[in-house]
This record gives sequence, structure tokens and C-alpha cells, in this order.
Amino acid sequence: MSISYKWSIDKLTVAEENLVVRVDWRVTAEDNENNITTSAAGVRTLTRGDSFIPYEQLTEQQVLDWCFAPEIITIEDSIQNITTTVTKNLKDEGEAQVANQIARNLAQKAAEPALPWSKLPA
Repeated sequence: MSISYKWSIDKLTVAEENLVVRVDWRVTAEDNENNITTSAAGVRTLTRGDSFIPYEQLTEQQVLDWCFAPEIITIEDSIQNITTTVTKNLKDEGEAQVANQIARNLAQKAAEPALPWSKLPA
């Protein structure tokens, strides 16, 4: 199975000074071999980094690169002691999600074959 992925940005939310603080993204997977297309969408919240690119100069690829940067999440207990950290990789997780959707669609097709009499010549 050969799957191609296409990432896109649906919407940007900006704060003061045209600082992008939220990205609504979409990933679409296409399995041409089995004629299946599926997609998933989500949100990535951003914080200001070391460099700043004026809003008017942003490209979709630059914003996607921000989204693809590893996100480190700390999990705290009830008294705010850090108990663990988790590194999330949006690109890997998004592509795995849509690949799993394609796999489920293929399994569904296998479980529901064409009716035997529909294959007979008319």
C-alpha cells in the first residue's frame, strides 16, 4: 500500500503584533492503489520563539514547519510536581491517524465484498 500525504493550513489565529498563536491544520492521505482518500484536522497552539517572521511574509511551509516541531508536554501531579514529560510529533501522529483510517476502510471493504451475482455478465 502506497499512501501519499498532503498537509495544509485551514486557518491562522493571530494576537497582538500579528503573532500567530493558533494554527488549524489538515492532513489528507490518498491511497491511489485502492482509491481511498481520507483526512484529519486539528489545532496546534504556538508560542513566540526566538525569531519572528512578519505575518505578511509567512509561507504555508513555514507555518507547517512550526507545527511539525516537536511539542514537549509536561504532566504534573496534584501538587504540581512534574511526573513525566511527553514529546509529541504532530507530523508522525497526523499521518499515522489517516493511515489507520485507510487501513480500517480496506478492512471494511474486505468484510463487505461485492455480491456474487453482481459480477455476472448481463
